[in-house]
Amino acid sequence: RAHMVASNDRDAVRDATEYLIEQGHSRIAIVTGPQGFRSAAERLAGFEEALAEAKIKLPRSFRAQGEYTFDSGLAATEKLLDLSPRPTAIFASNDEMAAAVLYAARLRGLKVPEELSIIGFDDTPIASRVWPPLTTVRWPIVAMGRSAAHKLIAGAIAEVDTENEPSEFLSTLIRRGSVAPPKQ
Repeated sequence: RAHMVASNDRDAVRDATEYLIEQGHSRIAIVTGPQGFRSAAERLAGFEEALAEAKIKLPRSFRAQGEYTFDSGLAATEKLLDLSPRPTAIFASNDEMAAAVLYAARLRGLKVPEELSIIGFDDTPIASRVWPPLTTVRWPIVAMGRSAAHKLIAGAIAEVDTENEPSEFLSTLIRRGSVAPPKQ
């Protein structure tokens, strides 16, 4: 525990999902991360908590498995976009898969965000370089890495103090152009 660093993935995804709900979305799907990954479980839990608080039932079909890769995101999105009625918004558990959601929407001629809103997670460089730029959760990876390195060094060098080194980091929603209210 003394060497651990973590972010508030669950809270951040709950906030992102609440943002979609505030925009008027109720048919919100998720492309999850790999089974067995703590980050994937935390992100799914935050997503489900926001829907439960808003009394929105998530059909099992609105959950598609991803592996944090573009190809898995593309395959998952194809399943989601084949549904009738299809989701009006998709939360992808990382930006790589969110880019795949955007790609799949474009292949089908869907306008983002007018016909499909998308939110990713990580705020990787691709998020601000695609069109429209992705709304995403910014994960403080540099600060987390720095803190983890300091904690590891302290474990090897007894005189290094990490008492004030942070262990928990806040992720925040970065609002860009991939979210809009659903068409009625």
